[in-house]
Amino acid sequence: MPPLVAPRTAPPRRTAGSLELVGSSLLFGLMAFLAKRATAEVTGAEAAFLRFVVGAAACAGAVAAGRRLRPVNRRGLLLRGVFGGLAVLAYFAALEHLPVGTATLLTYTSPIFTALFASLYLGERAGRATGVTLALTAIGVALVVRGGASPGHLGFGRWELVGLSSAALSGAAVTTIRDVRRTDGAWEIFAAFCAIGALATAPFAIAQWRSPSATGWALLVAVGLLAVGAQLLMNHALREVRAATAGVISQLTPVAALALGVGLGGDRPTATSLLGSALTVGGVAWAALSARAPARS
Repeated sequence: MPPLVAPRTAPPRRTAGSLELVGSSLLFGLMAFLAKRATAEVTGAEAAFLRFVVGAAACAGAVAAGRRLRPVNRRGLLLRGVFGGLAVLAYFAALEHLPVGTATLLTYTSPIFTALFASLYLGERAGRATGVTLALTAIGVALVVRGGASPGHLGFGRWELVGLSSAALSGAAVTTIRDVRRTDGAWEIFAAFCAIGALATAPFAIAQWRSPSATGWALLVAVGLLAVGAQLLMNHALREVRAATAGVISQLTPVAALALGVGLGGDRPTATSLLGSALTVGGVAWAALSARAPARS
């Protein structure tokens, strides 16, 4: 695949894209923590639906302020919305039933699927460094799940599988963004994501609707606003950063969610879970360094 920018300017742009992904990942981690708090009052499906509603409102506000949306790759935008909407639905369902760190780590095994799908559909070859970082993050996630399991159990039950299904869907969504970003802007991608995501989650939310308190509403609005900022940063960065590398950098999200769960949510990770988190951080650092080097076509 030919490079999207001239070789001499590629490294600085990829570095800037990597930094944008770091910021996006941290915002997503905070969003996960607040979403977990919100699911004490509402279902995961309802939280996901309201997240998309807030995002759609942000898009409407941008259009009202004069920003024109010019979709080009309509098929790609549709696929991005379908994959992303279902991924968020599964993710928030896992958040409702699992500790925030565990649910987020499971969902963020998506780099494995991102690398696979990018190789199959975008022609991107994962280098040796990417393969090592993917292995580190996969092992780290497995240790975190195992560390939180009760004695005699592996820790993989119904909701853990839901988290993994979110990872597969998210990997497909990120790969689609990487492709669509060649022709469409960040706002076009985000608008499609919110509109289609709202349609995908609405039936599940309405079927189990619960009216939140004032605090619950505040949490849900904050979740939506954080998602807007994080998503736009990610969409913009994916024009310059390869899908596999972006997926590994995104592992900062589960680390941030785990830290917030321990510091503010009362979660108590085991030594095995902490080791898994350390491996994940190592994978993220390696990915950030490898993103500086010119990507191979």
